[in-house]
Amino acid sequence: MAATFTTGTTGAFQALPAQRPTAMRELVRLEPKPAFWYKHHPSRWTFRKGEWVPFLVEWYADPGVANVDQNGSTEIAEVSMRRKGWTIIPWDAEPGGYCIAYEGVSGPVHMSKWEAPKVVAGQTRKAQVDEEGYWAFCSRPVRDGYIELPDQDFINIQIERQQKKVDEWREKAPSSPYHRDALAVEEASSRR
Repeated sequence: MAATFTTGTTGAFQALPAQRPTAMRELVRLEPKPAFWYKHHPSRWTFRKGEWVPFLVEWYADPGVANVDQNGSTEIAEVSMRRKGWTIIPWDAEPGGYCIAYEGVSGPVHMSKWEAPKVVAGQTRKAQVDEEGYWAFCSRPVRDGYIELPDQDFINIQIERQQKKVDEWREKAPSSPYHRDALAVEEASSRR
């Protein structure tokens, strides 16, 4: 006697999409980088699209380095930087925070939210993915009161330095292709 197999319609089974085992997850192939904060010094500014924008620097909370203690506490490092005139921009100055982490093969890889890992010719690199978003963020600490605009005397010094640079490059332009090609950009920067 032959058996007849049928599919029951009253079963409680549900199919789920297959998932890779945890051991096979894709990890970023970059060296681990600790969490960071942006910091700004009053002497670091750039002129971009008609406004003075603070030039920000990444400060990494690397345990045992630059006054960060072995446990990762940054208290002493922050006091030291503030004494030297630096302003530390808190993560929440950007909605959702500006420091994000990717799971890396050797540990977390922290980057700004405007960057992402990118594979190029089989090698993983850090790529700028939203330059305009980054520059918009750089303006925000001034508007939000974390950083004060530079003093007018500082701006005048910067304008004088730029004018001196343009004058020097004009002299070099006839004999230097580099200076000739870059002169237009420098001249545009001096017309603030």
